[in-house]
Amino acid sequence: MSSIAIIGTGHMGRALGHGWALAGERVVYGSREPGARRDLGSVAPGAAVRSYGEALAEGEVVVIAIPFSQVASFVQEHRDQLQGKIVVDITNPFDDLKDRNKAAAQITSELIGGRARVVAAFKDNFAGTLYREDRRDGERIQVRVAGDDDAAKAVVASLAEKLEADVLDCGSLANARFLDAMVSLMVFLDSAYADGHQRSGWIFASALCE
Repeated sequence: MSSIAIIGTGHMGRALGHGWALAGERVVYGSREPGARRDLGSVAPGAAVRSYGEALAEGEVVVIAIPFSQVASFVQEHRDQLQGKIVVDITNPFDDLKDRNKAAAQITSELIGGRARVVAAFKDNFAGTLYREDRRDGERIQVRVAGDDDAAKAVVASLAEKLEADVLDCGSLANARFLDAMVSLMVFLDSAYADGHQRSGWIFASALCE
């Protein structure tokens, strides 16, 4: 069992915490206003709600699920606590990334510095597809992970599999820049062809590689 600190209480943070809590993982949420987020205990059964610093102290794995525009200030404030921890960056920069040749998760890693162990994951998954009980029988999602620390990627892959997902290793953290680009296109296609219901996603045909 892992202790997972989810920084952020939006749709993705709630969906991930819900799935992991149902899978038996210990979940703690980090919030700027923990006293106003007590409802998260019903979203993710048994989950605690703490301040950012308190959640980081408890979590072995840290999931950054706040808006990309807030990541730099968060990391700079809590840099020491993030050292050596597996940090899962799920944020999407959209048009806020000035250098398109660098992934948002690379920036997070550089800001942490030192013993950073950043993995990019869940970037191209809609929150609504992460609820296991909402899926059709046999339906599985795909989660793409990218990172430079193989041990950290293995932990994140294991957590994704507990959400009944198929995991695709996308290589180095630099490759996360392609995941960043995929998200805007995915949102457009979902709006254009799926009525914007955010229940779609990318499918990789593994049979093509056999």
